[in-house]
Amino acid sequence: MLHQSEIRQAALLMIRRHGTAAAIKAGFRAASLMESGDAGAAAIWIEIITEINHVRTEERSAYVMLPLDPLAAEPAADGRVA
Repeated sequence: MLHQSEIRQAALLMIRRHGTAAAIKAGFRAASLMESGDAGAAAIWIEIITEINHVRTEERSAYVMLPLDPLAAEPAADGRVA
């Protein structure tokens, strides 16, 4: 069995190589291994898919706190907008 750090490294490598298709490519690999009867290796690839999704979630959550709109200019003191 692989350590979690090795699963993470494999997930990061898949993301680097395949970008947004990383989980799909890993899924094809897991399915291929399962069809050939290697359930243990397929289980490892399923762990890699889970970690790919976890990394993607971490990446998306980094952007949640960013404002979507730029700050609006404060109106002039007399109430007119410049």
